[in-house]
This record gives sequence, C-alpha cells and structure tokens, in this order.
Amino acid sequence: MKIQDGPVIPGVSIGNYKLGMEEEKLLEMLGEDYTTRKREHDVIYSVENAGFWVAEDGKVDQIGVKGDFKGKYREVIGIGSTLSDVKRLVGNYKYVYSTYEMEKDKGICFELEDIEDWDELKAPIEYMFVFRIDI
Repeated sequence: MKIQDGPVIPGVSIGNYKLGMEEEKLLEMLGEDYTTRKREHDVIYSVENAGFWVAEDGKVDQIGVKGDFKGKYREVIGIGSTLSDVKRLVGNYKYVYSTYEMEKDKGICFELEDIEDWDELKAPIEYMFVFRIDI
C-alpha cells in the first residue's frame, strides 16, 4: 500500500491521514498491508512510502512520507524539493536535531537525502514529516 497524494498540512495531516486520529481508525484506513514496530513509548505502522507513529495515548502523533509520494506542502514543496526551494517559496527554516523545521509553520520538518558533495541548500528532501504540536 502507498499514500499517493494529498496536501501536507503542518501539525494537521498528510492527505486523508490526520494527526490525533485514533489508532483503530488508522488501521482501518491502512487495511492489512502494513508492518508494525513496537517501541518503548510508541508504535510505528509503515506502508511502502509512509510511516505513522502512534503515541501511548492511542493517537497518531507523527506521519512521515518518502519515495514516490506526490503531495505537497503549501502546494509547492514535496519529496525531491530542496531547502533552496523551501527558502525561496515558503519561508525560513531552522536546523533541529537531524531535521529542518519551518520557522513559522509549526508541526512540519524535512530530512534531506545524503548525497555526494552534500550541500544543505541543494540536497533533495527525502522525507517530510508532520507532527502533533498539542502534546
């Protein structure tokens, strides 16, 4: 199973998958084609191009997409875009741990592809994540 498309809305959703949705509803939407990884404080459900973190409260805490996901943040930034695109089209970002978060839009971050001759502004976005900001 893959998530094909849909808007990436910081702190809210990716496509039809919403942050804060109940684990039961998520699993209903995923069907049977997913893997499960239980960790100490959460569970990660993964499909071919996305992951869903469910917190101890039983609600989706984070959603991440990669690969051939075609959805966009603010209708212009997607997998394969660069931080140069981000800066030019949607605003400033900041480096937080190993991700890049938007300065003004809370609840979204990007991870960059590890390429040869790595340059922060030129490396393609490999992963996009939205996460709950209300906990």
